[in-house]
Amino acid sequence: MKLVVNMIMGSMMNAFSEGLTLAERSGLNPGTLLDVLDLGAMSNGMFRLKGPTMLQNSYSPAFPLKHQQKDMRLALALGDENAVSMPVAAAANEAFKKARSMGLGDLDFSAVHETLKAPDHSS
Repeated sequence: MKLVVNMIMGSMMNAFSEGLTLAERSGLNPGTLLDVLDLGAMSNGMFRLKGPTMLQNSYSPAFPLKHQQKDMRLALALGDENAVSMPVAAAANEAFKKARSMGLGDLDFSAVHETLKAPDHSS
């Protein structure tokens, strides 16, 4: 169960990070995005807790990124064992791997947001 929950959490964090970056680069206020997300069906504790710290580039570890990436890798292996295609989780895993290669493994898993600030953010 833990692998499945962490796989969902890691995939959500990547989509959330992309949304924050898209809002900012499109001239929208990412803080306002957090407020809007908190109003509807998308409201959740992870966005509420991690969003403000991500906007401040503060990644004090609650769940280290290196452990998140390990769980993504293990969940993908479990998917392979059970013939479950997981392209979203696979893409999220690549982003966590990139973050680890940038030396962010000991920071909170939300530091995956930093991969979108790197010059080559194609992952």
